[in-house]
Amino acid sequence: MSSAVPPGPRPRTDDDLPACVAVLRAVHATDRYPSTWPAAPVVFLSPPGLVTALVVPAGERVVGHAALLADDGDSGALRLTRVFVDPALRRAGHARALLDGIAVELAARGRDGVLDVVESVAAERLYRTAGWVRTGTAPAGWRFPDGREPVAALYRLPVTQRRKGDDTAR
Repeated sequence: MSSAVPPGPRPRTDDDLPACVAVLRAVHATDRYPSTWPAAPVVFLSPPGLVTALVVPAGERVVGHAALLADDGDSGALRLTRVFVDPALRRAGHARALLDGIAVELAARGRDGVLDVVESVAAERLYRTAGWVRTGTAPAGWRFPDGREPVAALYRLPVTQRRKGDDTAR
């Protein structure tokens, strides 16, 4: 097994969409994300307000995806969404590479990031180690197929304003 660092993410192109849908299907089968398979997966990956989408390759193959949307609910911030990595290739640094690429995109735009994620120890740990700060919880605003509404953990990546002590904490 190689300990090589995965390549950095790059902007998603239209040619990447079939591969992104295939990875999303594998994620859905493994993790039930999204909880209900979208009727139009390409539209799901390109929702209204899309600012940019990144993919992370492994060789010639796309293995991960993340997108930033304009966020109507938080002026100035961009919303991180549609984050997923091929389940067969997890724990190899691809998700962290995506989050690092998102941080670069946010910094280039001079915008903070926000996200919400169904409370999950593994996902929350990943976001926290990448510098995202948990700011609270809220109802997710959607329902699982069985009718339950999950609780979402809310996070912010403060790009525009460094928090006191950030430089010494790393």
